[in-house]
Amino acid sequence: MAISTNSIIHYTDSFKVLTSILKEGFRIKYCVEKLKLGSGSSNAAHPMISFCDIPLSDSEQHFDAYGKYGIGLSKNWAIKNGVNPVLYIDHNSLFAKSLFELIKERRKKDTNLTRKQDLEILQIKSYAKNYSGLLKRKDVNNPNYKFYDEREWRLVPTKKEMNNASFSLDLSFFNKNKEEANENISDCRFGFNSKDISYIIVEKTLEIPKMINFLREDFSDRCTAKELDILFSKICSTEQILDDY
Repeated sequence: MAISTNSIIHYTDSFKVLTSILKEGFRIKYCVEKLKLGSGSSNAAHPMISFCDIPLSDSEQHFDAYGKYGIGLSKNWAIKNGVNPVLYIDHNSLFAKSLFELIKERRKKDTNLTRKQDLEILQIKSYAKNYSGLLKRKDVNNPNYKFYDEREWRLVPTKKEMNNASFSLDLSFFNKNKEEANENISDCRFGFNSKDISYIIVEKTLEIPKMINFLREDFSDRCTAKELDILFSKICSTEQILDDY
């Protein structure tokens, strides 16, 4: 059995959000990452879209944490758009300590880093996640959650794609200005076509006809009748996955 899929899957928690993605593409949002790095830490929000390549047969835990709706896209689409697997870090490793030294250097008022080097450090950090730690989300509250099992991939935009908006926001600032911060990058979107889609996942099997009707209305002018029929065949439900895989 394969330990990863040939697709990357983005999970969400509602039919409405899923149809919005299908209609308008992925919208970049700031996401908080709390990193423990040796004796230090780095808590900030970075712009990204998260995916995973966990086989559907092993996705039950992921459904509980991230939602029972999803869209899968080919890894060819992922590669074309610069999506990359997350760098999982044990907080006591040499890698963690080295990354924290770089972060400390960019925090100095008298740093010798150039602007470009400063941005490069932030870009590396935006792909970093602890191997394990606290996850408190939806139905999950686990102090020793193994993030490594999520097999996360991230699409992180360039500053140019964000119209030079901030690439890293201090956690306290972000918590106070979350809506405004995300509104500033709301035009940063990543699209796809019907051929890029591998899966469309709804929560309940009864929602499949509703999704078919949506696709008939929204995709009829974006693909041929044959391509639309193929797209219908890619719809499945979380109920089916849990029962049959």
